[in-house]
Amino acid sequence: MIALELGASSRLCAALKPGEQVVVMGPTGAATELPAGGTVLLCGGGLGNAVLFSIGKKARALGCRVVYFAGYKKAEDFYKREELESAADVLVLSVDRGEAIPARRPSDRSFVGNIVEAMLAYATGKLGDPEIRLSDVDRVIAIGSDRMMAAVARARKTVLAPHLKPDHVGIASINSPMQCMMKEVCAQCLQKHIDPATGKLKEVVFSCFNQDQKLDEVDWENLHDRLRQNTVQEKLADQWLERILKKHPDVLRR
Repeated sequence: MIALELGASSRLCAALKPGEQVVVMGPTGAATELPAGGTVLLCGGGLGNAVLFSIGKKARALGCRVVYFAGYKKAEDFYKREELESAADVLVLSVDRGEAIPARRPSDRSFVGNIVEAMLAYATGKLGDPEIRLSDVDRVIAIGSDRMMAAVARARKTVLAPHLKPDHVGIASINSPMQCMMKEVCAQCLQKHIDPATGKLKEVVFSCFNQDQKLDEVDWENLHDRLRQNTVQEKLADQWLERILKKHPDVLRR
C-alpha cells in the first residue's frame, strides 16, 4: 500500500506504528480489461504509476507488448523502479522540470517535459528509434490527474493522431469523488459521458462500479469541477494539522 502525503488524512498515516492494526477499504471498482496479445500503451501520472505497474505486469503475462510512459513532476517523486521496469518492454521516464530520471535499460528513455510531449518525442524518433512504435498500439490506458488524462485524450485526436491507429481503444481510470464506499449508494461518484459524435449527454454512470471509462466519452470539465468541490475543507483540515503539529511535533516523528 502506498500513501501519498498530500492532505491531513494521508499525512497522518506517518503516525502509524509498526504492527498497529488498521482498517482499509478496497480495492473497489472492477478489474481492468486487458487483451491477450497485442500492444498496450500505459500512460501514468504521479501516483497513477502505483496502479499501472501492476496492470503492466498483467498485460505482459497475457502476451502483450507494453510501452509505458511514466510521468512525474520532478525526479524526487520517482519510486519503485524495479516494478516499473518489470511492467514494460519499453519504459519512458519523464519529469515536468528539473533533472531527468536516468534510464537503465537499452530500450528505455528519459525525457524532461510533460507526458504528452514525451509521447510525441518518442513517436517522432527524437528519443531514438522506438523499439515499439505507437502505430502498433491497440489500447491506451491512462491513469493520473484529471487534467493529465484530459490532455492525453485530446492529444490522441490532435498531435498524436498521425502516430496512433485510428481504431485503437482509449481508456481512463476515473478518480471521481467518492464517499459511501458501498458501491452505487451515495452517488458522489456519478460521471457524465458525452457522445463524441454529437457532443450531447450520453449517460451518467457510477464510477465506483467501474473506474475504467472511454477517454473520448468522459466529461473532463465536469469531473474537474466536482473534484474541486471539497478543496476548501481539505485546505482547512491541512492547516489545522499544521497548527497541531507545531504544538505536538512528535506526533509524526518516524
